[in-house]
Amino acid sequence: MIRCALLSDWRTPSSLAEHAIVSLQPSAVPIPPMNCLVPRSISALLIAAFCVPALSLSAASAGEWQSLYDGKTLSGWEANENPGTWIIQDGAIVTQGPRSHLFYVGPVANHNFKNFEFSAEVMTTPNSNSGIYIHTQLKPDPWPQAGYECQVINSHNPAEGYIERKMTGSIYAVRNTWHAPAKDNEWFEYRIKVSGKTIQTFINGELICQYTEAPNAWRAKDKPGRYLSSGTFALQGHDPKSEVRYRALKVRLLPDDAPSLDEPLADPELDQLITQASDANFPLIDLGIEPGSASLTYAQSAVARNYGMTFGYMLDEEKVDLAHLGAQAPVVLINDKDAAPAVALMKSAKANGAKLAFSSGGTTRMDPERLKKRLLAIKEAGLEWRDLWVPGN
Repeated sequence: MIRCALLSDWRTPSSLAEHAIVSLQPSAVPIPPMNCLVPRSISALLIAAFCVPALSLSAASAGEWQSLYDGKTLSGWEANENPGTWIIQDGAIVTQGPRSHLFYVGPVANHNFKNFEFSAEVMTTPNSNSGIYIHTQLKPDPWPQAGYECQVINSHNPAEGYIERKMTGSIYAVRNTWHAPAKDNEWFEYRIKVSGKTIQTFINGELICQYTEAPNAWRAKDKPGRYLSSGTFALQGHDPKSEVRYRALKVRLLPDDAPSLDEPLADPELDQLITQASDANFPLIDLGIEPGSASLTYAQSAVARNYGMTFGYMLDEEKVDLAHLGAQAPVVLINDKDAAPAVALMKSAKANGAKLAFSSGGTTRMDPERLKKRLLAIKEAGLEWRDLWVPGN
């Protein structure tokens, strides 16, 4: 039986409901029709607008693609530890063994890259974890300290307790996607672009995450070197249970003075809160953004990528229908359109074993101030990543 409590009607102010008693009993309160949560359909025009990738620099300003891997040997690559983790099999570099990172040390650009497009074909096996580092350096550190990791993981085993919310295409712990855009046991194209202070990740041609680094951006204590500068690439061998394959690794150099593709977030505090939430594995989902036009949909899709968020209209209807919304645990849906989430109610929901989901109440745009208040309330309430609802969980 569905168990879902709403703190307010989807389209009415939440100020009064914020002070109401939250019922976590099955069918305790009426649930609005599903078309209040997520549009039933998106027109072909909207889909086309959402799928258009950001424009690249002109072909004339970009170099030719250069191979980083000969398809036969590990020539030009060096492991920082446990070199036996890496083998060549059927033309692919395969990681399967103890933790190890394989760094490119070959002749292309003297293995020092600033602005570029990197491309590789990748195949994961179930529950396998890996990553592609950029702007990094070959050091004996267990985990590379310099540069960014672009995540490679398409599934996880819930029985292990920890459920990764930083899936393939995530700019790891800075801007995440909680759902995997690729499947295990299938080859997919992973492309990473760095231009100025902007990082973009693409999976099979689809732009997944985009992040423009701000000056003095906040970083977690265990990631002090997560900044753009220049450096090499590295592949991650995460653990003995993870088997991941890489092939067709190549790079195209971009001019050293290539501009950033976007501006950093204007509010440093919001940027820090998003990064802190990303580092803490929080899935950032807002079920109440309804753009309503092709131009707004395109603009809000860009916002979602920049914030590391998912909006309700992006989800398939069956993933957020009522049978899923409360199937695994009670769900409290918080509408914070008109007031910041009540911390006491969030604590109460957590204490009663409920998952929390958030909605901007059917607005057409993500409001940065609303998001900041939401993230501050999540922090004050002492919530953890496992307290937030995601489709299917």
